[in-house]
Amino acid sequence: MSRAALAAVAVLLLVEITLRAIGYAAPQWYQLDPQLGWTLHPHRHGWYLADGVRTPIHITPAGMRDREHTLDKPDGVYRIAVMGDEYSEAMTVGLRETWWWQLPARLQRCGFQPDKLVEVLNFGVGGYGTAQEYVLLETRAMRYQPDLVLLQFAPSDVMDNSPALAAEKNRPFFVLDAHGAPRIDDAFALAPSFDRRMQTRYRLAAEIADHSRSYQLARQMAELAFIGEAHADVDSPVLHEPRDAAWENAWRVTEALIAKTNTYARRNGAQLVVVAIPHPRQAGQGMSYPDQRLATLGKQLQVPVIALDLPSGHWTPAAHRIAAAAVAQRLCPATARPG
Repeated sequence: MSRAALAAVAVLLLVEITLRAIGYAAPQWYQLDPQLGWTLHPHRHGWYLADGVRTPIHITPAGMRDREHTLDKPDGVYRIAVMGDEYSEAMTVGLRETWWWQLPARLQRCGFQPDKLVEVLNFGVGGYGTAQEYVLLETRAMRYQPDLVLLQFAPSDVMDNSPALAAEKNRPFFVLDAHGAPRIDDAFALAPSFDRRMQTRYRLAAEIADHSRSYQLARQMAELAFIGEAHADVDSPVLHEPRDAAWENAWRVTEALIAKTNTYARRNGAQLVVVAIPHPRQAGQGMSYPDQRLATLGKQLQVPVIALDLPSGHWTPAAHRIAAAAVAQRLCPATARPG
């Protein structure tokens, strides 16, 4: 081995030792999944870096960004399952700062379930659409016997629910049959490219590489280099009435999925409530087209829709506090609501 090669190896070893000594860890947070496209990787621990801020992240053995929960619901416990995307996964804030973590204490204070202990389980996964959230509820979340399902909805979910509009295609979609009922299309799992990445040798190689702190740092730097300014207007068409068949179909599929989620939740003894997150361009500007369409759907289905009104599109700790307060206010008994 040449001196240059030896020097390079020595530098890499020094970097690896230094990163481990200072506690640096930024593993791959997601893994491929043939049912859902991807899920959070169980047992992952480390730091999430965004806007120069490091947030400690712990993924439970069950693959949730949450504390651990028993599968069987204890006596005297009222369980709330949160189904959502990156807004509920909330990698940019500490666990105790998330809106859903703050929710039980607020509900207990207002007498939401006076004879029970309120427990919230977070099933949020970054990038998920309503289709994935339904599949996750049906295959995993409902096993925890929730009494209430909070379906967190963001306008971008409309795009994610459409194979024609979604940027990430490696996920399950639903299509409407001749009667307007949603039928699952999980053909992504049979695609050669996805199947190849699911093979043991590929996943093992990725797992071994991900144990290197140097590799984690290089990957993180590469990701940051390709992240430009936030393009809040990328999915801005969703803020307006559909202008073509693709957008109208995406909305119809989304509405059918929410109805399907409601039916499934009720059949399993749970109530559904939709928590609507404002689009970044919409924050602080009142109701938008998605809010109006969701409100109409909620009345048709007799499903409460909580439309959050946040001061900005940035989900800071303050925004999470506002969201927690708004959700608690709507869920609390009318006699206990302020004002």
